[in-house]
Amino acid sequence: MIEIKLSHAALDESELRGGSIILRGVLDQSSLKYLRTDDYQREALPLTSLSKMIRAMQAGEVMPDIELGMRGQRFRTKDDVFWLLDLTFVVDGFQRINAALHVLSLNPGAMVHIGATVHFDTTKEWERERFRVLNTQRTPVSPNVLLRNKRDDSPAILTLYGLSKTDKNFTLASKVCWAQRMARGELISAFLLTKCTGMLHSHKGPGRGSNLTEIVSGLDKIAANVGLNVMRENVALFFALVDECWGVRRIQYRETAIHLRGTFLTVLALFLSDHHDFWKGDEEKRLFVDASLRKKLAQFPIGDPEITRLCGAGGKARQSLYFHLRDHINSGKRTKRISSRVPDEDRTVEALAKRHAAEAAAQSPTPPAE
Repeated sequence: MIEIKLSHAALDESELRGGSIILRGVLDQSSLKYLRTDDYQREALPLTSLSKMIRAMQAGEVMPDIELGMRGQRFRTKDDVFWLLDLTFVVDGFQRINAALHVLSLNPGAMVHIGATVHFDTTKEWERERFRVLNTQRTPVSPNVLLRNKRDDSPAILTLYGLSKTDKNFTLASKVCWAQRMARGELISAFLLTKCTGMLHSHKGPGRGSNLTEIVSGLDKIAANVGLNVMRENVALFFALVDECWGVRRIQYRETAIHLRGTFLTVLALFLSDHHDFWKGDEEKRLFVDASLRKKLAQFPIGDPEITRLCGAGGKARQSLYFHLRDHINSGKRTKRISSRVPDEDRTVEALAKRHAAEAAAQSPTPPAE
């Protein structure tokens, strides 16, 4: 008889199905291959899609618990070890099990810790509905919360968190959302703040990350290159510039503030990073915008319908908005135009995507071979 073994296990009560008994414990690695799946389950993803999960397991990280349904009630127990005696199906966590099996195939002695919640006396119909609920009604955790939780591990994130929470002189003091939902008075998300910081310093490190892992890793490398205090001062100056040119402190409703949209802020940050004129010192670590450039930026027609349209779009609209900014700054000048460190041909969407992919590959370890 095939038995599914759980250790450190205990029976508990659940509110599901009008109140029922469930079992919580740690799934024994030898039992993974005996878990079954039914046709409501998704197909197994390719190992390339599971590479991050596989690396996390190899590093000994604990995965979220999976959910199992046993189509029966029979089990035996000794102390805190339980053996399930009826057919047991995976309801939630199939990809975690596939990743764990791959890790064990590479290293049979590896320790893979997977907790499990077991529902007794289930049916295929109940499991299918539970699968639907877990995968369609579950609210994803906001990246703002995930970034907030990184502040103990990331000096750069801690610096930005402190800037927005404790520095009353900061333009966006108490106006950055580090929670699941934006509250009244908050103007931008923590995720957008970190993206702007990366873009602003992208000439000093990998600042063009698009996902949370890339952004945090890139910001810590940038902070090591320019210094935490300098990075903090640059971010404060950047948003003070936005406030001076288009107004931030007097905004009542963020929906009407075109210049606080993600596309505009990230393009502006990248534009400043790309031009020598906005940085001082031989190493160009410190942001500096002289009076004439501030005056010129303030005249940028943020309310123009075409600019408004570009600020609400992505993709090639970002490239077009970037060139609008550059042409505006250079307008009326025959000489002393701003000096770019990036040729026009490297500012296309395709070239930027290629550069970003190269940066991401440089930051990430090689995924394990299939």
